[in-house]
Amino acid sequence: MKDIVDSIIGPVQQFLNNAIDRMQDIQLVAERGLNLNYYLGPITHLGSGWTALVMSLIGSLILLSVIFLVRSGYNIYLNFKQGVKWW
Repeated sequence: MKDIVDSIIGPVQQFLNNAIDRMQDIQLVAERGLNLNYYLGPITHLGSGWTALVMSLIGSLILLSVIFLVRSGYNIYLNFKQGVKWW
């Protein structure tokens, strides 16, 4: 029975481990930063302080969105795992 459950949950666990690895790779992209000259031209005319503020807000929103999605996926996995356990 345990082998059957492990064969069902194994791919899900592997997917979540891959998601964690991808999130660790995000740090490399975040270090490069965003170039607002390409996307938000009028903001760059406000000055370097405003540009840094908008870049920080956009980066924070993206990071929080990714974290929220990964946590939601992990919670679904835990609920599924607990449902199989009691089934």
